[in-house]
Amino acid sequence: MGPLVLLLALSGLVFAVNRKVVRDRVIDIISFCINRYLLWKYPVSRLGSDLPKDLPTVPYRFPNGQGDVAKFLQGESNSQDWRVKHGSVYRIWSGMTPEIVLTTADDVKAVFKDSDLHSKGVNNDAGWLMGQLLGSCLGLISGAEWQSVRAHTGMSFTQKNTVANVSRIETLTKRHLALLHDQGRLESHGLDPVKDLRLLPFWVIADNLYGPLTEAMRSELQHLIPLREELFARVIQGGVTRFSWSRYLPTRVNMRLKAFREKWVAFNDRAHGVCKLAGVSAPVVHMYAASENGLMTRENLYQTLDEMLFANLDVTIGSISWNILFLAAHPEVQSEIRAEVSRAKGTGTGGGGGGGGGGGDPAAWHGYLCSSSTLLAASILESARLKPLAAFTVPQAAPTERVVGSGYRIPAGTSFVVDTNALNSQDPRWGKTGQAYDPTRYASLKASELRYRYWRFGFGPRQCLGRYAADLIMRILIASLVETYTLGMASNSSWDREPGTWTMQPDTVVRCQRRASS
Repeated sequence: MGPLVLLLALSGLVFAVNRKVVRDRVIDIISFCINRYLLWKYPVSRLGSDLPKDLPTVPYRFPNGQGDVAKFLQGESNSQDWRVKHGSVYRIWSGMTPEIVLTTADDVKAVFKDSDLHSKGVNNDAGWLMGQLLGSCLGLISGAEWQSVRAHTGMSFTQKNTVANVSRIETLTKRHLALLHDQGRLESHGLDPVKDLRLLPFWVIADNLYGPLTEAMRSELQHLIPLREELFARVIQGGVTRFSWSRYLPTRVNMRLKAFREKWVAFNDRAHGVCKLAGVSAPVVHMYAASENGLMTRENLYQTLDEMLFANLDVTIGSISWNILFLAAHPEVQSEIRAEVSRAKGTGTGGGGGGGGGGGDPAAWHGYLCSSSTLLAASILESARLKPLAAFTVPQAAPTERVVGSGYRIPAGTSFVVDTNALNSQDPRWGKTGQAYDPTRYASLKASELRYRYWRFGFGPRQCLGRYAADLIMRILIASLVETYTLGMASNSSWDREPGTWTMQPDTVVRCQRRASS
């Protein structure tokens, strides 16, 4: 038995030790030994003698390394601390897998110039439980498997097909806002973006995937959300669930995992059957056909549907919520967007008309919503730049050696992650206003200038499949809100982050005053 295997076997004692002092001491010893082993196993050479002898590395801490807790739950503060201590390029550990952190546009370009050839980290470097939920989903697979699954899932999320759904997304959005208004919550309690709007993108995507859902199906799907969230929170926490042998333990998480998988499969099988009987050509029908024809596995099918719905639940609402907060804090930008919306609808330059085209051209209005050159679109870009959905990106490995940090030679197959806060707002190319909110900056910036200094949906051909849908949902929602309400900062408005979520979400309330003309 090798020394590392013996050490890992002994580390099982950690999960059985209850006394904190003893437990912490055991963890210290195990962490020290594994850290030394990992530094020996994953050497990084250098080109220049002026560089430190070893690549700056955050010490491994058993059992997660830095893991998802340090990268996501504590990512915003760690981003700053690690960068100050270790420099612009350094290494962290996700479990016992090394990840190289990049913080500058030059290094991002050097690594991601061929991102279509990259391999995603196995199970997102998050361990066994992550693999059971999403390890075979489109976003976490690579190579020929990714190409096959992508070919049979992506058509409904192309820009063309997303634009074709603009009227349906508008209908669902206005229905959701009308329900909030009828409940009297917006004007009496203010808008809590996360709680009040969280399910809107969820239902829009569900409507796209399955077609119109019956009330029974909506209820069944909504009841799965808490169960799925509990499991993903456990993924982020890490610990014993990182290890495949944890599947044999009689734990709550294993029982909940079994229950979720059974219910999720049953729901999708029923939804597929309903679509087939009704002759509805929904995306779920095409995905099932691909699976039945051997073009994707059942795990690919169910986990990609999971990714599209549940995995993106927190992602989209984070972007929506910060944008609303920025507009509440910047009434001048809000007013300009409101005037822009009025002009696009043909209702003048000032006011409301919260419902339709106001006598304007519906095609022109839809063209406005789908345009990337509006202040509305720019406000979404700017909010996402300053408040990226996560502090660090999904790990992916380049197929060949990369030289970063002016001389560190990173071996082929090593995972890289990007520090999104550093890249999006602190890279020198943003200049002195990099950390200021200014949506007008995009009027003078070309897309090519943003390519490697702004992370939002990823880089290259493997950008997020739902990016067009996410943008359209946000544009329709923001346009509807500013047209109907004046948003403002309330006494309990806050820029604090919602605790316990892996994505960046504000814990805040925004004042909503209904406009007289709406």
